[in-house]
Amino acid sequence: MVSLCSGVGCIDLAASWYGIRTVLFCEIDPYCQQVLAKRFPGVPLIPDIRDVTPERVREATGLEQIDIVCGGWPCQPHSVAGKRLGAQDERDLWPEFRRVLRDLKPRWFVGENVPGILSTDAGRFFGSVLRDLAEMGFDVRWGVHGACDVGAPHRRDRVFLLAYAHEK
Repeated sequence: MVSLCSGVGCIDLAASWYGIRTVLFCEIDPYCQQVLAKRFPGVPLIPDIRDVTPERVREATGLEQIDIVCGGWPCQPHSVAGKRLGAQDERDLWPEFRRVLRDLKPRWFVGENVPGILSTDAGRFFGSVLRDLAEMGFDVRWGVHGACDVGAPHRRDRVFLLAYAHEK
C-alpha cells in the first residue's frame, strides 16, 4: 500500500492489523514524518505528493505494481469551520490524488475526508471525485462513519471511500 497525506499513519496502522503492509508514505508535515518514522521504521517517505511518480515509487519500494493507495487529502477546503472554497482552495490536493491514482493504477483506493466534502459547491465537488474515480475504472462505495462507531468516546465523523478497479 502507498499512503498519501499519511498524517501519523492511522489508516496504515489499522491496515497493518489485517496484514496490509505500507511500502511508501507521502507526508509533508515534519512532526507527522517523525511519528511515521517511529511507528514504521525503514518505510520510505516522499514529503511532497507532487513528487509521487511511478518512477519514484519503484525506486523507493522496488515494486512494479502497487495494490492499494490510501489517504485523506486535506480537509480544509471542505470543512464547515472554514471558507469552503473546495477546488478553488490552493490546499485542495484532490487533483494530485487523481494523478497518482492514474499513474500508479492500483486495484484499490481508500480515501477519507470530512463530511463537509459532501456539500462543498452544492455537492458538485464530491460528485466530481466520484466521476473521476469512475472514469479511472473504479467501482466506488462510500459512507459516513464516526469514531464512536468503533468505540471511541467522541463522534469525529468522516467520509470514507472504498474503490475497486476491476480491470487492472
